[in-house]
Amino acid sequence: MNNFKFNFSNKSVLITGGSQGIGYHAASLFSDLGAEIIVTCKTKKSLEDFKSNNKKKNINVELLDVTNEISIENLEKKINKLDILINCASLIKGGVEFRIENFTDVVNVNLMGTLRICHTMLPKLAISRGSIINLTSVNTRLANSSAPGYASTKSGIETLTKSMATCWAAHNVRVNCIAPGWIEGKTNNILKKDISDYKSYIRRIPLNRLGKPEEVAHVVIFLSSSLASYITGATILVDGGFSIN
Repeated sequence: MNNFKFNFSNKSVLITGGSQGIGYHAASLFSDLGAEIIVTCKTKKSLEDFKSNNKKKNINVELLDVTNEISIENLEKKINKLDILINCASLIKGGVEFRIENFTDVVNVNLMGTLRICHTMLPKLAISRGSIINLTSVNTRLANSSAPGYASTKSGIETLTKSMATCWAAHNVRVNCIAPGWIEGKTNNILKKDISDYKSYIRRIPLNRLGKPEEVAHVVIFLSSSLASYITGATILVDGGFSIN
């Protein structure tokens, strides 16, 4: 049974957007399992707030703007070794995403940002035979009138992940997706404001409840581990069965 114990000692993990939500819950689990973690946030206020509240010595925080290549390169220079990259940095604006300027912003963060960070960190991941996990969404499985940019970019990330998995297998880098459903937290609260029949969405969930961020983080740990060594290009839905209906 020892083979089924997760151990990330001597592993280096980067979680973009990991100062809160699913990313932070994943960081906490990695921390308990012995990894060294960097989480990122975009603003100095978020950075200072995280430093004030974080109690785990092996979780560090850095500023990162995934729309800015110089910001990404500056972060890359601070990282000596990288085993696992988790892309949680994301933007959702809700119903105003039909406006071209807002749609463009969402694409630049979610889709282009994911490509930028993955491309920049690939050499380090290749050296370690590492793993990338991209966060998508159950919204790729259904029409969503309230957040077209968010849903479109999450669909794009899923297809991009398959392309990267195929191409980067030559570098022994695995690339997978996790598609959370309706999870407690910031994104759910934004979507909720623009959906008039929100309760009907929740009633569609066979498990009859919202998910918790840590339930997604558990799947992050599995896909990052040696137990998932033959999984690449996959998308795992963590949605309580929502996408079944």
